[in-house]
Amino acid sequence: MDKYFLIKVLIGLCIGIVSAVGLLGTMYSFRRKRFYISLPLIIWGMLVNVTFVLLYVKNIYDDYVSDQIDLKNASSLYYYMNIICSLANYVSQVIQTKAIMNFYNSVPLFETIRFLDITAKAVRSSGILVFVKVILFPIIIEINLLVREMHTGPDFNIWQTFYALYPTVLANFLPNCIFSGFVICRETMIALGGHLRLIEKEANFYQDVRQMTLHKPFYRMQIFCDLSDKVDVLAGHYTSICYYTTAFMQLGAMPILFSLLSNLFGITAGFFQQYYAIADTMINEESYNLFDAMTNGVFLVISFSEIALLSMVANECIEKIRETSLILKRIRLNNCDIRFRQSVDRFSLQIFVQQFKIQPMGLLEINISLMHDVLSAVTSFLLILIQSDLTLRFSLK
Repeated sequence: MDKYFLIKVLIGLCIGIVSAVGLLGTMYSFRRKRFYISLPLIIWGMLVNVTFVLLYVKNIYDDYVSDQIDLKNASSLYYYMNIICSLANYVSQVIQTKAIMNFYNSVPLFETIRFLDITAKAVRSSGILVFVKVILFPIIIEINLLVREMHTGPDFNIWQTFYALYPTVLANFLPNCIFSGFVICRETMIALGGHLRLIEKEANFYQDVRQMTLHKPFYRMQIFCDLSDKVDVLAGHYTSICYYTTAFMQLGAMPILFSLLSNLFGITAGFFQQYYAIADTMINEESYNLFDAMTNGVFLVISFSEIALLSMVANECIEKIRETSLILKRIRLNNCDIRFRQSVDRFSLQIFVQQFKIQPMGLLEINISLMHDVLSAVTSFLLILIQSDLTLRFSLK
């Protein structure tokens, strides 16, 4: 299968799903080859949103009235947080409908991919990474919900598990789209770095003393002018990749932040529930419920893996951009044409000035240090919760 056709199918499928769940108010016109704001899609999104509120928010209200909300339970907290995240996704998409349309109409995705000639192997490896986060994680959660539902008793209802899974899929759909954007950024930067290495090799080759004696100055000037044109084109694609990656990230800033917050609470609740079960066993001499510990541990692992994958891919994007700067520094400029020197210096200055960062709404920088920040926050929350629980337990004895 042609790699460009596969990418088009995946993007079309993604846009179709987002439209079906009411998160997109724009439609593509094949005649004009542009996106436009669609009133029927906006109305459909409002209907879906109202239905979601009536069904799921009412569930939270009913649980609150009947005093059935258990925030110590990782699965329950994960469920409630995903409902809130889904509502935030709807609100953010409605507010940014025009900005989203303008972004879709301006992003030169296929032109960049064609120029950089991204390999089919890179497309497959990226597809596997996206598959793990977008498809595999929800399947694991659904299996976990099925096991929990079967364990509750004879009133097993498979549709109830899908009903509980829907907010999770919906809440993570836009963050997963942003994650896919980071994957595309990483692969395009890898391809751009490959083109730049070829220029580095050729430029340094023609500046070797032996090559300078073998080739006439006019021939070398032609070579360096040609290399200068290539550097300028790559600099343009570099700017395009960085600009549209950050623009796409800012469009999904609210869903990303809510997703991180949801996973943070999920990790905290997961660890606290494990502590709570152990404390009940050791202090109150109750039996340890291994089944609850294992099923709630799944939500803990999924929440942790979501943040780990996002921070890993975002950090790889930043590293590939830094690598681009290092390649430019390795290009010798002692015996080259002045135009080539200016192109390399201009590209280097461009990287220095732009200072590419993945920072939604300017609040939290997403890189490998995100895991440290999350673990620090979880540790702080756990210390407060455990201290309060132990104080209460021993005060009652």
